Amino acid sequence: MQAEFVNDRVPTLVLVSTSAALEARWHDWLNPWWGGPLSRCDSIDKVVPTLQQKEHSILLLDVSDLKHAELTLAHLRQAFPGLPCVLLLHEQPCADSLQAMLGNPLNDYLPLDSSHTDTVRRVIRHCQLQLHSPDHRVTATTELAGYDPELWRALHREEFELFYQPRIDLRRGEICGAEALIRWRHPERGILPPDSFIPSCEASGLIVPLGYWIIQSAGQALPALQAAGLAGRIGINLSFRQFQDSFLATTIERLLDEQQMASQTLEFELTETALFNDEEHVRSAIDQLSRRGIEFSLDDFGTGYSSFSLLQKLPINTLKIDKSFVAGIPGNQDDEEIVRAIINLAHSLNKQVIAEGVETNAQLEFLIRHGCDQVQGFFFSRPVPLQQFLGLLNHRQHQHSL
Repeated sequence: MQAEFVNDRVPTLVLVSTSAALEARWHDWLNPWWGGPLSRCDSIDKVVPTLQQKEHSILLLDVSDLKHAELTLAHLRQAFPGLPCVLLLHEQPCADSLQAMLGNPLNDYLPLDSSHTDTVRRVIRHCQLQLHSPDHRVTATTELAGYDPELWRALHREEFELFYQPRIDLRRGEICGAEALIRWRHPERGILPPDSFIPSCEASGLIVPLGYWIIQSAGQALPALQAAGLAGRIGINLSFRQFQDSFLATTIERLLDEQQMASQTLEFELTETALFNDEEHVRSAIDQLSRRGIEFSLDDFGTGYSSFSLLQKLPINTLKIDKSFVAGIPGNQDDEEIVRAIINLAHSLNKQVIAEGVETNAQLEFLIRHGCDQVQGFFFSRPVPLQQFLGLLNHRQHQHSL
């Protein structure tokens, strides 16, 4: 099936590379769905006449040095101001440099060693949108929903912020960690919850640089959190889309080193979708990070298609009971049985269990009675900004010192 284009204007893909093998690879990716031509130029000097001959073009730039690529694009866009570009990356560059370039909605990127036809479709669609007037750009109701230039600019302008929700150890009654949850401080609409923008981030690929930003921000906050008395781990969500980035594990390790974060301070929360998206790649990434001392939890357990064999093979340390089951306890017999079963399963596999969405004392008493290890929810605290969470930690530390 050929690609669909607004007003039937099919752009030319212009590959700037000295590699004939890379050109052949692009032909494999594009066949049979692509309906436009692909042209290769082996230098920037030769690409200018090619672009002048084409009414609509998308640049595919083979990148060896990101700074040089930035200067090259700045030069080309003096003559072709609306030129979309896909940065073809052979290795993961500095996260800050990549984020800065992706702050321009005309730019997208493609990691060459982990891309496939679906990834190529996404980046081509993203760039094709830039060739047309705002009337034709993507909206929430179009086939190409997911791309939102405002989100890319928000990352560049540092409008995102981490909130923290404490986890409570039910044996000691103390804060034993926290989950870091992203919020968007929109300049006009105020604080926006993640479900209002994360799906678009995943669809557009922004979730990858955004995910690295979350890890970096948590690392920057960690010294203050530990000084305020936080002794446990910070939980950070990893989505299925982030595991499509083959640089995931090595980039996280580099961020840990840059932020001087002890691996024992982090826990990554996975979804069942992430585990089943690409089992071999996911397993490799998890194993690599687990060897550094990072722990993993399985989020929303019981709502998907968990494999017990995967729970045994992968270094999953904790199961998180989904709040939809917690909402029905006590009183709903089915939810009570499910919660008891998850707690017993976790303990039989030597794993911890955390209940999410605890909002009432009756729910808390049920979970204590049946041996749940940790809880989080509005009964103790909503997710709060860093400074407010630090105040909560300091208050609890002061209470214990009395």
